[in-house]
Amino acid sequence: MEISTQKGGLWHMSGLIAGLLLIALGTALVWLLLGCPTTGIDDAYIFFVYARNFAQGHGFVYNVGSEAVEGFTSMLWVLISSGLFHFFQTVEIPLFLLNLLFGFGVLAVCLRRLRSFGLFLLLVASSPAWFAWSHVTLMESGLWCLVLTLLVLSVVDQRTNTVAALLPFLIIARPESMLWGVWLILVLGLDVGSEKGWKHGLKTAVFPLVAFAISLAALVSFRMAYFGFPVPNTYYAKVSVDLFSNLWNGVGYLLRYLISSPAVFLVLATLVWVLFRDLRKRKQGASRSLVLVLCLLPGIGIPVLVGGDHFGAFRFYQPIWPLLCLLTAMEWPSVSERLNPAVYRALLMVLLCSGWLLFPLTAKLRHEFRIAREGYSYGRVLAESFQHNDDYPSVAVITAGGFKYAYPGNVFDLMGLNSIEMAHAPGSRTGEKNHSGFNRDVFYQWNPDILLCGDSAVFDSRVLNGLHQEAEFNALYVRRILRQDGCAVSAFFARRFLAGLPEAGDTTGMGDFKIDVPEPIETKL
Repeated sequence: MEISTQKGGLWHMSGLIAGLLLIALGTALVWLLLGCPTTGIDDAYIFFVYARNFAQGHGFVYNVGSEAVEGFTSMLWVLISSGLFHFFQTVEIPLFLLNLLFGFGVLAVCLRRLRSFGLFLLLVASSPAWFAWSHVTLMESGLWCLVLTLLVLSVVDQRTNTVAALLPFLIIARPESMLWGVWLILVLGLDVGSEKGWKHGLKTAVFPLVAFAISLAALVSFRMAYFGFPVPNTYYAKVSVDLFSNLWNGVGYLLRYLISSPAVFLVLATLVWVLFRDLRKRKQGASRSLVLVLCLLPGIGIPVLVGGDHFGAFRFYQPIWPLLCLLTAMEWPSVSERLNPAVYRALLMVLLCSGWLLFPLTAKLRHEFRIAREGYSYGRVLAESFQHNDDYPSVAVITAGGFKYAYPGNVFDLMGLNSIEMAHAPGSRTGEKNHSGFNRDVFYQWNPDILLCGDSAVFDSRVLNGLHQEAEFNALYVRRILRQDGCAVSAFFARRFLAGLPEAGDTTGMGDFKIDVPEPIETKL
């Protein structure tokens, strides 16, 4: 709702200032709770690898000179990151600031629809996970949140031209946009049709549908011509075809999100209440609240269909959080008027404080930043250790972001996200969520010089299907510790590779680094 009076204009400005302060303060507090990370999470650095290579003229490749592969989930985020690489040597800070701008934009367009902004901002503030995923991780979540918010509100307002203009950005923002786009066009047509007649509703949907179809056809055609496949490589590496398993895991994911905090329970309960309340009225034309609820159904359902996510803090649900808060803020004034003011204020404080108190216990995100930081450190150490060799040794990894960002040699992604050969290898995608793409036959074909260890032998064994215990593997590889400048990198080295190093042996001195026999492996959970 736009405010046209002077008093309304002052109110709106105060709301924007409050929103800006909320973005700054909420992000700062989350950053502190996450241990003051100086990097994004490891998957963010996969984006940066592709963006840097594209900016340098190598194309969409993971390894320079290797196959073109779409090992990322947002073409739009890669293009934005690539553009920043033309102006900055590193993009972490520029992308962080850009994410803050996206977050403020989301709050600004939502605030324009409200007469009172207090409840909305408090609900947004009660979810530290939204600040973490949208601003701090440096993933595409903040961009996806902005695109979805603008598009959904355009559908709610029946702004057909704006919907058509935003759909191309939706298409290249995330793979699930294919479902989102079809659904939002359907909601737009049904909404207009219920008010003005079905012929008018059909005409309204034609322009957005044409824009959506052309955009999707162009993207799929580009993918087929450039990568050879209609969807990102990450789909083939991650997604299980077992629908029952996906639904089982997805329902569990939704239920865990539902009970993750009182504020989440409140906004989801409001969504369900509005849906059933307004559908039962059967009057001509849908309320704006009902249209908003209908628009948000893919945001609730798609994570269930794909089986949820392995990351903490419910990444898949964060992009729709501001819209859920907007819906609740639109509906709750009538409820709050019936409550004692003291009780109402106490309820709001419980919502706000519980979210922040529960976040450190439930988020489980700090280790994602540590993985990126350690991967980058290991990549830098190996790069410096072998910089005088004729060629950098090839390295196989499980976490493929931070390490590859720092290491110029050939890197094999054992999870298949950045390898067409591994992603399309035979085998089911069941097991460890989003880490089930490993195929041992492909590994032995690659025959990498080094297999980088993780910090948990148990996790490595699960995602690599017990590779380290195989007689064939132990005949080809031996575990060693590479030490340089006080940094130790635990890895499995190919015996042939060690034999080719100068003065190879159990302890090999080679200039600035040495390779030692390790102590017995300690299992870390």
